Parts: sequence; structure tokens; C-alpha cells
Amino acid sequence: MPSFFPSVARLLPSFITGNGLKEYSKRYPSCFFLRLPLLIYLDYVFPCLAVEDVICLRRVNKAFYLITHEPSIWRRFLSRMNHHPVIYLRPTFDYTNADTYYEAEQIVTRTISLDDNWRDSNPKVISRMLFETHYEVLDMSLLPGGKYLIASVKDKGSYRYYLTLYILDHPSGPRAICRVHTLAKVFRIQTRYMKINGEFGIAISCVRRRFNNGGPLNLNLSEFSHDHKIDVYPYFSEVLVYFISLPTLEYLGDPNLTWGSPEHKRRLEEQTKAPFRLCNQFEVKENDVQHVAMFDSGGEAWLAVVTRDNYISFLHVGQPGMIVLKCPEHAAFQLQPIRAVLPLPKQKQILVVRQCIAVDHEEWVVELYNFPTQHATMAPTHYVIVKSTIPKSLLKVHISDPQVPYHSEKFPKLLDEPLPPVSIYFESCQPYGLVHFCLWPMYQRVEDGKVNYIPRTAKKTYAIQTCHICEPQAAHVLPGGYRAIYYTTSHDDRRATPSMIKLRRYLSPEIQRVAYPLRPEDNSLAFLRKKRPVHPTGLYGTVEIPLEDSNAFSKGINAITWDETLGRICIAVEGELGVRILDMGRTVEPDSRFAAWRKKTDQEMFEQDCWHSKDCIHSESIPGWFDHWLG
Repeated sequence: MPSFFPSVARLLPSFITGNGLKEYSKRYPSCFFLRLPLLIYLDYVFPCLAVEDVICLRRVNKAFYLITHEPSIWRRFLSRMNHHPVIYLRPTFDYTNADTYYEAEQIVTRTISLDDNWRDSNPKVISRMLFETHYEVLDMSLLPGGKYLIASVKDKGSYRYYLTLYILDHPSGPRAICRVHTLAKVFRIQTRYMKINGEFGIAISCVRRRFNNGGPLNLNLSEFSHDHKIDVYPYFSEVLVYFISLPTLEYLGDPNLTWGSPEHKRRLEEQTKAPFRLCNQFEVKENDVQHVAMFDSGGEAWLAVVTRDNYISFLHVGQPGMIVLKCPEHAAFQLQPIRAVLPLPKQKQILVVRQCIAVDHEEWVVELYNFPTQHATMAPTHYVIVKSTIPKSLLKVHISDPQVPYHSEKFPKLLDEPLPPVSIYFESCQPYGLVHFCLWPMYQRVEDGKVNYIPRTAKKTYAIQTCHICEPQAAHVLPGGYRAIYYTTSHDDRRATPSMIKLRRYLSPEIQRVAYPLRPEDNSLAFLRKKRPVHPTGLYGTVEIPLEDSNAFSKGINAITWDETLGRICIAVEGELGVRILDMGRTVEPDSRFAAWRKKTDQEMFEQDCWHSKDCIHSESIPGWFDHWLG
């Protein structure tokens, strides 16, 4: 595979022209390895090395320290990570960009470190950080990749409420990029990378509640729990959909910017339009909004909203009108509320979890519906009863959201990954515990060796993974397809912000009824020297948390979110004006010395005009290489 020379030219201009290796050749005349042309390293040597080999080579000298930061090396590793969970890259990610060249290496090293830590019998927090928001965080959502965080915040007087976007991975530290005034608390935040009107960006859906006709002056509706109905005064709910352009975010969050610098202020002042753009606003007069799910269907953004027990409304983002699907009622049950919903656009199906309550028992039912094209009352195509138990024992249901990466010419192999399973987590009482139910995609092999996926059938592809009893503590799960985090609280802690007792990791045993397709391995290219750690016998493990954070979490948890692929957990504590970030994967931030070396080599190249010179020790090794790559 040819190297991406513009990025190398940006990184090592003097090294390319031979000035760098010439100095090391004088010091070590017997080391012919240092005399090889740069193209040989990038195209023939490094593809045969494992990650550990590249790290070891980096410690040899300054020359190899510089060249091992070339992003095309780490891009190859991204394409060869066969057995690790799929890494979701934002649609505009470009590893050849001189400003974000280090992100590919960070993703690889953090993913490997996370997998080792996650499969350890005693998982622990590797790095931690507390960044100030200057506002109290009420709810938040972390986008895949862990770079952007969307948070609902308020001031200390509970007077102003905002929806704020933070950038977490920045050389100057986490900062707020933009915000929008929401008039009241917004909750049930859902975020996705999506394309709207032909532009990639971040789509954000949220819900807010407001009193009719202003309401009583001595009551603040935003201070009530959003998980329960309120009967003090009539109110209505609103579903809001915002969109933020990714090019705008990357322009404002340039890693070369210093917060508060004149250049930073200039970029902010030249924005003629607000980054937050309101796409849809949907009012619900008589009922609360129970569930919201965003999805991409045919390259267009859609929203699924549940406001009544048996009805699901589908809204086309940015377009008027909606489609309503009514789930059938069964006479044997008194109540059949929808507890969770997940659209599966690739299969053109809707996954619905319902709690069917009778007089003497209740059933947890997983149903699959065809995607409606108009208003309809539709029977499920497939269903399965997960569990039959005593009435009103189901507390909450969480479904993992398997996001499929967008097609990218720079990462064509990412779409060859097997589709991840859909994990459904049931939080229950009587007794308190957690049930994990997994729904695997169905597939068929074709002649060319590829795998074609077909619509799921619940009865043929489901498998109950685990059932965990944590009595007398209650479990609260953060879902994931292969991994999950859950924390425990006291079962009699009825506050909206309960105190955290333990933070635990969960690793799915991946019990399958049929063999699941894996990406074919390329044995000619190594990825790691060592083998992947074995699956631990204990699927649940308590995470070692620093004492300072543990004491803070006992005060109460306002909001919590996490990213499965990078192992980043963000927690907002009641009363704190900040967010605590716990990373379970190790990574190294860009070194200031490395930036200084890059700046120095750029200056030498400019002063000596060596970039346009063909007189270097490499020009004789590969005839015509200068004209081929740089001519």
C-alpha cells in the first residue's frame, strides 16, 4: 500500500530529503538499517511489524521516534484489528490531516489497553480527570470516539438552562465549544453522527417540559424528576432536534488553537450563524415522552418517539408529518406498555420491548416489526418471551445501539466487520438484579466468501447471556454490544440522584446458537506479539476507583454516560460544577517536545531549501522516486 506522502512531508521534511538519516549514518556507520530510504520503511518494513515492535523501535533514537508517528502506520493497524470491538470513527475523520495525525495512534493504543484491562480479573481506572463546566450538569451523552460530549446544564440559581457541547480531547484541555439556551431543563439526550441536508454533523434529540400558560411562579418544573408524572399543574412536553455541523466544530476545536488566544477569538467572531440549528420541534400535550431513538434510514435522519403505551411515532427530521405505528393489544393482559424501542434500518425492522402485565404474572416480550410506510396497526413478524415473573417487577430496559460506520475511502475495511449484536438489559426488582438478553444478526454466505445479512428473526438468533442478582442493591446499567458498565445503589435510595456504591464492569460471554462470522485473518501481517487475554471466568468485576472519586460519587449521581469502544466514563456529581472523566484505556497525549521538533525541522527545510533538492542519500536507492512522489 503506498504511503500518504503529504502527511510524511508535513511531519519529517528534513528526514525525507536525507538530512536526518545522514547524521545518524555518521554516528553509526555499520548500521545499514538506518541507510534505507524512507519509502522502504513505510511501505515494506512497518507493515510487517507488530504494535510492540513499532513502540520498541521508537525508543532507539530521535529519527525513529519521529518516523513512528507517521499516521499511515497506525492506519494499517486500524484495518488489522480483527478481534476487537468495532471502532466507530466520526465521518470526517482524516488520519492524513496534519492537525489530527495523532488520533489514529491514540485509538489503536487505547483500544488494546482497554481490552487488556477489561479482561483482567481486577479492572481499574487508568487515568482520571476533573474538568470544570461552571454549571451543574443534569444530563449528558458521549458521542462514539469519546471526543465530544453533549450536556444539559444549569446555573447555580436554577434560572438559566443550556445545551452545551464540550470537546474533551484537546491539547489545551476540555472546553465548551458552543451552547444554546433551552429555557428549561432538557433530558433524554440522544446523540449520533448523521448526515442532514447533505452535510455531516452531530444530531441531538432531547425532551423538555413546560407549564401551560406560564404556570405558578413559586414552582420550577425543571427541578422535578423527569422520570415521573407531575400533577401540580398542567404541563406539556416537547421533543427538540438540533444539528451541529462537523466542519464547524473541527474549525472551532482546532488542536493548534490556544483557548482565549486572538486567533481563537477571531474564529468565534467570524461565525455568522449559531452552531446549534433547530431542525424539529414536536409538542406532546397529554402524555409524557417515554422513549426517544434516532436512526439513519437510507441516508436520512429519522426519530422514533413513544408517548403512549402502544404507539410509536416516526418523524422525518427536517420534514413535516409523521408515521404512527400501533402495536396490537392482547386481551390476556391489563397493561402492555412499551419499555424500549430500537430501529434497525439495515433490516428495515423495529425492535420493541414490552412489559405485558396480567393479574398474577407479567411477561417481558421482545418483538420485531416491519418498518411502516404509513399509519398502521401491525402485528409483530417475530417475538420471544424473555421471562415470565411476578407482576410489576421490571424497572427499566436498556438497548445497545449498534452504529454502523459510514462508508469511507480511507477506511474501506471497516464496513467488512460483522454486525454487532443487539444487547438488551433488563433492570428488575423482586429480587433486584440484571438480565442480559442478546439478539444476534442472521446471515448467509455467498460464493465470493462475503457475508450477506438478512432481517433478524427473534426465535432463531436470541440467547440469554446472564442473570445477575445484586440484592439488596439496585443495578443501573450503561449498555453496550460487547461490554457494559453498571453501578449499584441502595434499593431504598429514592432520590433522583442516588449515591453510587460500586462501579462494575460486565463482559458478555457471547453465547450464540449458531457460529458467528468473523473477519478473515491476514496471517502475513502481524498485529500484536502476544495473544489476546483469555475470557475471564468472572464476568462481573468491581472497578478500582480512586478514593477521592469514590467519596464524591457517594454524594449522588446527576448524570452518567460512557463510550464502549474506548472505555471512557463521564460522571456528573450532585452539587459539583464539573464532570469527572474516568478512562479505562491508556493513551499518551501529544508531547510538546515533539511539536517543537516538528517546528524546528520545518524551519530548517525552509531555510536550506532542501525540500526542492534532489541531492540526498535516498535519490540513488530508488531511481525516479523524487519525480514520482514529489514531482
